[in-house]
Amino acid sequence: MNNYQHAPRGYHVGHRRANPAKVVGIMMGCLVALALVVYAGVAFYFSGRFMPNTTAGGVSLSLMSANDAEKALQSKLDNYTLSISGQGLDLQLTAADAGLAVNTSSLIKDMLNDVNPWLWPFQIAAQHDESAKLVAAASGTNLANAVTAAVEEFNASATPAANATISYNATTRQFDIIPESVGTALDVQAVVDMAEQALSTLSHRVSVTAEQLQQPTIFSTDPRLNAAIETANTMTKANVTLTMGDRPLVEVGADLIAEWITIDGEANAALGDDALNAWAAEVAEEYGTVGATRSYARPDGKQITVQGGVYGWEIDGAALAAAVKDAVAAGGVQSLAVPTVTYGDAYNGPGAADWGPRYLDIDLAEQHARFYDESGALVWESDIVSGMPDGEHDTPSGVYWMNQKESPSTLNGYSGDTKIYETVVQYWMPFVGGAIGLHDADWQAAFGGTRYADGYGSHGCVNLPPAKAAELYNIVQGGDVVVCHW
Repeated sequence: MNNYQHAPRGYHVGHRRANPAKVVGIMMGCLVALALVVYAGVAFYFSGRFMPNTTAGGVSLSLMSANDAEKALQSKLDNYTLSISGQGLDLQLTAADAGLAVNTSSLIKDMLNDVNPWLWPFQIAAQHDESAKLVAAASGTNLANAVTAAVEEFNASATPAANATISYNATTRQFDIIPESVGTALDVQAVVDMAEQALSTLSHRVSVTAEQLQQPTIFSTDPRLNAAIETANTMTKANVTLTMGDRPLVEVGADLIAEWITIDGEANAALGDDALNAWAAEVAEEYGTVGATRSYARPDGKQITVQGGVYGWEIDGAALAAAVKDAVAAGGVQSLAVPTVTYGDAYNGPGAADWGPRYLDIDLAEQHARFYDESGALVWESDIVSGMPDGEHDTPSGVYWMNQKESPSTLNGYSGDTKIYETVVQYWMPFVGGAIGLHDADWQAAFGGTRYADGYGSHGCVNLPPAKAAELYNIVQGGDVVVCHW
């Protein structure tokens, strides 16, 4: 029996059909490998090289290596010039003037760092403008400084923009709105921005237009100006009469108040402290009498001029400014007593006697003293011996207050730290502090004439005969006015 068996129909011994899925897998693997090779190759190509569509300052850096890009950019910068003109400005800048000493090698590296070569599939078709980095590199140099200096020099003789404001009309004695104006001065930052924008494209010309002029920030339609006018006009309605010693001194009215009113950057109206304080200081200087020169007629008719001393009206300038400020803010008509640090018995205006009829007159030229009572009557007089006229012991002239009298009293004299005399007097009537005064002097053989200059003068005090000193001591009071003069 034959043991050979036939194979089933359709089946061939020694041959197997290929698996389609496996074939596809192999093909995909090859494609992925190829894609990776291409991806890595392109990434490697763009390592140290710019992507397509890359520019900086109008210079195309597309597909350039770092070295080629550096050369291209440096060449453009070396030959760069910039003209800025218009509205009266004419500025020509070279690369050196603009400070374009840019480290292009560092700049190119910085630009390349903006792109990740491994992301080239997402960046290869994009636009890459690196001008900002160029401007940033140049902005740290002299470009802004050069443009700023030129514009500021131009503005020095140009008319600046002026905000709308309010101004005093002396005819109507009211404040009115003054419209804003543009002027001819340029906005420094606006011109600098234009120059940097030109640099970003390495453009060679910039045209300055009216858009670059300084612009006002407050306009005549601003409602704050109407509020400022209302405030200012309320203040100018005030009328304040300043008095001193019941005598009218200065009238503060609309014209004067208007000089003090200021408008700040927010269009607020107020009294300017600087102007008001300066005015108050002038009033204190002009109308104060302490130490001032006074000319007057003594009751016997003699014309006398005296200067110096501590007696008189000293105006408190700071207090005056504050009081006037409050009075003006309140508006209306009122009278205001001038605040003083010291005051006298009477006020008759600058240069006049500022004391009443009661006072002690010491005439150094006549070597004679007189006391007048409240009615102006002469109630006491005496010859005197005053200080030696040697420049050291002279009796000081001026107008003083009588200080507190004392009986008896010990007078001490010093030369430096050394006591040179100690004298007991019965009647001590000081008027220059506690150092100079009138007193009895029984050691004087005579009084009056020229004894004060003939070697018998005192150390500054006014010597009196003992009996006359006693009489005066019983008349004079602390606070009485003493006028010592030549």
